[in-house]
Amino acid sequence: MKITATKENLLFGVSAVQKAVSNKSTLPILTCIKLEVQNEKLYFSATDLEIGIQCHVPVEVVTEGMTIVPAKYFSEIVRKLPDSLITLELVNEHELIIEYEKSQLNLKTFSPDDFPQLPDVEAGVKLEISAAELKQMINQIVFACSMDERRPLFTGVLCEIENKQLKMVSTDTHRLALKQGKLKKGAKKPLSFIIPGKILSELSRLIQNEEDICYLSISENLATFLLDNILVVCRLLEGQFPNYRQVIPTQYNSKIKANTKLLSEAVERISLFSLNSDTNTVQIKVEDNLMIIFSQSELGQGYEQIFIENEGEPVEIAFNYRYLLDVFKVLATDFFTIEFTGSLSPGIIRPLENDDFLYLILPVRS
Repeated sequence: MKITATKENLLFGVSAVQKAVSNKSTLPILTCIKLEVQNEKLYFSATDLEIGIQCHVPVEVVTEGMTIVPAKYFSEIVRKLPDSLITLELVNEHELIIEYEKSQLNLKTFSPDDFPQLPDVEAGVKLEISAAELKQMINQIVFACSMDERRPLFTGVLCEIENKQLKMVSTDTHRLALKQGKLKKGAKKPLSFIIPGKILSELSRLIQNEEDICYLSISENLATFLLDNILVVCRLLEGQFPNYRQVIPTQYNSKIKANTKLLSEAVERISLFSLNSDTNTVQIKVEDNLMIIFSQSELGQGYEQIFIENEGEPVEIAFNYRYLLDVFKVLATDFFTIEFTGSLSPGIIRPLENDDFLYLILPVRS
């Protein structure tokens, strides 16, 4: 194996697959990256057996071949290389020579025989979605996933497909995010599956060109996402996702319209008095066309008043301010609404004039 490549392309490759490299595996081969040269391309592959990522970059090929390199050291070498043409040459089957300018590095390699093959999902259901749509859906959903690995279902995102409609749902049991989008190619039969949230976050990071089409393939326990030059393979989570429909109120007693930027900034300022609190709570009072946001702790107290549009009854309720700020970051709209049904019932946040996103947040009981 011998190739010449730019530092930019090598860096793109190692960065793309880095998240699939295992950091704490008992199998040393999973802490490595597979390099394979064929058809004028250099393929990078990594897997921790839960997620696999492969990408390819164009290179000048002298001879084809493959090898396994330790991810940590190869990545660090690539990052520190100068911006010039780099030559990679495999010699003696277990040594990679890295040449640049008038310098040379020798890196020990491993046999590719023990490296796991990324699974093929040829028999799965085929779907297509624009990369821009998928990236936006992920970014508006994944933040509400749980980080508690003891409850794996809540670390995932439920995907429901009917014809060309895609619905994504996430919850950590304190809040719930729901986003609807449209597929370019849908499923003939209704389909639902649960994808780990951290893998969707990584997929969103890998989407660089939003004009691309993402090709999905879903089998019984695997999903693949194919972009222009990147392939992501992951295991689906097993189990029954909670019935989210029954927790979303179908009516409300009060509904307000507010400016996203103004309310977000006000909550952020008032939350300073909740930083050392166990509940991270801010109190909200709505009366007529005025919203008062209040918080207090041993540090002191403060309140802000914001003019809003209100229809319905007065409201007094408390929320975890972090859950409010999280959704304000992804609303992507200047104005939004909150629907209330009582001080002990969830609030429902929606973008104004857009019904494809919903965010449910449970109140904090004082």
